[in-house]
Amino acid sequence: MSVWEWLGSWPVLRQVTGEDRRGLGAAARSERTERLRPRTAEADRVVKSVCPYCAVGCGQNVYVRDEQVIQIEGDPDSPISRGRLCPKGSASLQLTTGPSRRDRVLYRRPHGTDWEELDLDTAMRMVADRVVDTRERTWQEECEGRRVARTLGIASLGGATLDNEENYLIKKLLTSLGVIQVENQARVCHSSTVAGLGTSFGRGGATMFLQDLQNSDCIVIEGSNFAEAHPVGFQWVMEAKARGAVVIHVDPRFSRTSALADLHVPIRAGTDIAFLGAVINHVLSEGKYFHDYVLEYTNAATIVGEAFRDTEDLDGVFSGFSEKERSYDVSTWTYEGATVAAAAGDRNQLPRTRGGVTGDTSRSGRPEQQGSGGAVIRERPEEDRTLTDPRCVFQVLRRHYSRYTPEMVEEVCGIPRDVFLRVCDHLTENSGPERTSAFCYAVGWTQHTVGSQYIRTASILQLLLGNVGRPGGGIQALRGHASIQGSSDVPTLFDLLPGYLPMPHAHEEQDLEGYVLAAGYPRKGFWSDMRSYTVSLLKAWFGEHATADNDFCFGHLPG
Repeated sequence: MSVWEWLGSWPVLRQVTGEDRRGLGAAARSERTERLRPRTAEADRVVKSVCPYCAVGCGQNVYVRDEQVIQIEGDPDSPISRGRLCPKGSASLQLTTGPSRRDRVLYRRPHGTDWEELDLDTAMRMVADRVVDTRERTWQEECEGRRVARTLGIASLGGATLDNEENYLIKKLLTSLGVIQVENQARVCHSSTVAGLGTSFGRGGATMFLQDLQNSDCIVIEGSNFAEAHPVGFQWVMEAKARGAVVIHVDPRFSRTSALADLHVPIRAGTDIAFLGAVINHVLSEGKYFHDYVLEYTNAATIVGEAFRDTEDLDGVFSGFSEKERSYDVSTWTYEGATVAAAAGDRNQLPRTRGGVTGDTSRSGRPEQQGSGGAVIRERPEEDRTLTDPRCVFQVLRRHYSRYTPEMVEEVCGIPRDVFLRVCDHLTENSGPERTSAFCYAVGWTQHTVGSQYIRTASILQLLLGNVGRPGGGIQALRGHASIQGSSDVPTLFDLLPGYLPMPHAHEEQDLEGYVLAAGYPRKGFWSDMRSYTVSLLKAWFGEHATADNDFCFGHLPG
């Protein structure tokens, strides 16, 4: 290399003598840098996809060359993530080409100590042979004189990162084989939400989408470290904060979410019911509820049956409690002038005594009713639109939550009275006809034994404030797997068929007519077409073989 070539390669000289006097462009670029090209430039095509990690649903651009994935980046066209990915999403290329990605079947023989590799065809044949053999050995056509058409020798346990199509096929295959022991990760992290939100709103999923948080005037994050667990989704919280929304983080720990909140409220772990109950009491006693919304869009005016007794009447338990059975008879948990499935209880608790086609709607609640469409109800119940009748839901609620005071919160939750009242003020000032507030939670609520009650209490509070079904208002259930909701809607679960149809119950549902009747023979609302939903599913599964003459192959469903 000559002296002039050597000097020409010196960035400082290029900066002084060239046009790039600040050294921000060509002056700082080396020969090696000139030769560098992004991996994406060599791609044959770009495939749109969705990140497989949490349920935020960030869009990804998957770059492919010679049918191999060479790069994965955020999709700037995605309205959900707007090109952003969190560290896990950014590293998802490792799922396809990383050194830890296994691409060979490993088999360890009985009593063996080492793994051996098998080709995929051999492995698939081994799985199929074992499934067929186990099914034949453990098949039950009848049990205790009733048709069950099932096997208890096979079980399935999966995650919730499958897509809806995979869930559908797995459920179809296992049900057709007579397998009833089917579960996935949604049961662990999502089942509390179905009971809490489904009972309140008729659907066991979040009442709002993440982007809608930007329209909120107050956001309460409780039971979640939102900023760290869902950083891309948290952008919508920051959008709301930028336009003046109040962000409150109620959590025992001070985390990154706390650092970005306007108010961090340390709470003693496991005391959320007392905290939320006291906020409800504040809203009711101070008259801060959205009166018109409560009257028109909730059951506050509905009269509860005269036989119902609350905990203050029966020393801490509700009516119908049996000390011997340690369970509730829920037949008193209904409305005056109408029968409706209770929001809780054991499905096996009330054996059916069918007569005619009336159906027993006062029986204990069933998860599919609360998960989609709401519980069966026939007649219009009695109401008091003045909200003054002592047996209307509004007054029952007022009496029940009167025990939760700021003093109790200070004693039970460890939250000072002035901090608690600040939370109440922020919520009530940012709720009503012109403003809306949102609650966000995750497994910090659902993993408690009383997680359903946490979620149910927050639902009651949001309904009193008029924060459901309006822009920026609602309850956001933050999911940790990409298809937690999908794995419940198109379920790989033991008690549900796709679309929240219940699995047939061996003790009482022996044919299609009995199956519909057991749900209360609904005549209006979502479940009034339950028979049509079921027939459509059976035709989709069994095709031309599902006819009216054979009850649409209903007998092939295990019980």
